Amino acid sequence: MNAIIRSVAQVTDKALMPLKAQPALYRALQLVFVLAAYAAGVYLVDLATPEARIPVILFAVYFMPAVLRAWLQLYWQLRGDVRASKPKRHLA
Repeated sequence: MNAIIRSVAQVTDKALMPLKAQPALYRALQLVFVLAAYAAGVYLVDLATPEARIPVILFAVYFMPAVLRAWLQLYWQLRGDVRASKPKRHLA
């Protein structure tokens, strides 16, 4: 079983290698995927429980940190890129 998991991880890493070479693009696509999965999940919970709103709210609140994490990773990546491209000022 561990061999299968390692094999899948290697194939996934090899497939994502071109995207990981461009970290900002990788983080942006990650954010889009997370937002799509989050919206689909909220929609499916709403379809499963059309009369009750509590399950939708619980799902939305429970999975909000995943969306925030993806957004923050993109933000930190872009902020780091901007800081790296700025010339450093030395105060004398």
